[in-house]
Amino acid sequence: MKTLRDKAIVITGAGGTLAGAVEEALVEDGARPILIDRDAVRIRARAQSFGTLAIEENLLTRESAERAAQAALQRMGRIDGLIHLVGDVIAGRLEDAASEDFDAVFDSHVRTLFHTLQAFLPHLRAQPEAFIAGLGARQAFHGGLPGATLFAAAKGAGANLLRSLDAELAGSNVTVSIITPLGNVDSPTSRAKLPTFGPENWITPAAIGRAFRAAALSGEGGRQLEIPVHPPR
Repeated sequence: MKTLRDKAIVITGAGGTLAGAVEEALVEDGARPILIDRDAVRIRARAQSFGTLAIEENLLTRESAERAAQAALQRMGRIDGLIHLVGDVIAGRLEDAASEDFDAVFDSHVRTLFHTLQAFLPHLRAQPEAFIAGLGARQAFHGGLPGATLFAAAKGAGANLLRSLDAELAGSNVTVSIITPLGNVDSPTSRAKLPTFGPENWITPAAIGRAFRAAALSGEGGRQLEIPVHPPR
């Protein structure tokens, strides 16, 4: 993609701190984001500041994802990119996990991705150039860590879904990228859940935002399927 100016880019899970940094990075380059979240309150102010659309959908069903796609298309007229950031952090050891934990983490990370891709892919294919990008995790990139068994499994499944989709899209106009933070990302959630690890060397949300901007611009002369983001030294 040569430029992001006036490109209509859908961002799911758009209400979080990380999503905010991604949105700002894209808007700085002139993109027009469409914000989707399961809670409209989380994205209403951002949508107003960007002069764009806030869509409340949970994306757990094909019908929900289709409604989101049609609302985005009706507002923007086209869809040039999809950034999927839906995914709850569920920690805990395997021996302590309940069946409900398994359902919750795979629904959040894999089921929403599956339905969203199926709903939006035909519209992305209709454009001369388009991209899909998702958020990986070091637990899936390097292998799982203690206390993150279900999270690592779900993130690994999502990443491999995107890698396989990239292979299926060979020769098409749609690129696929996976941005993987190889360290803790500084956010209110991380600070609350990882209080014993100081944020001095954590990855900033802005760095992740820049990585997604690079993914959006990928494709001309080369692809960036895997984009790891390392912590600062």
